[in-house]
Amino acid sequence: MKKEEHNLEKKLKSWSSRHGKEYQTYIKTSAVGLEFGLAIAIGALLGYLVDKYFHFSPYGLIIGVIFGAAAGIKRLYTFAKSYVDKNKDHHGPNQ
Repeated sequence: MKKEEHNLEKKLKSWSSRHGKEYQTYIKTSAVGLEFGLAIAIGALLGYLVDKYFHFSPYGLIIGVIFGAAAGIKRLYTFAKSYVDKNKDHHGPNQ
């Protein structure tokens, strides 16, 4: 019985080490998606507040959304670049 438990423990550790990195990638990707949406929402909120304060409607909102989208795209780009650089050796074109 001890040998079966030991084999099961080894299998679980092996599965955990293989799939743990995949789940970390899923979580990081989800976080980047949320950050992208939040960047646009925060930009829109700030633009709306500028519109209310300066009576500048709708230009503050439009500019806020544009800046928020630019910030989200920048974050998406840096994530994609770091992912590609990190996995360059593992997923080469010859595989």
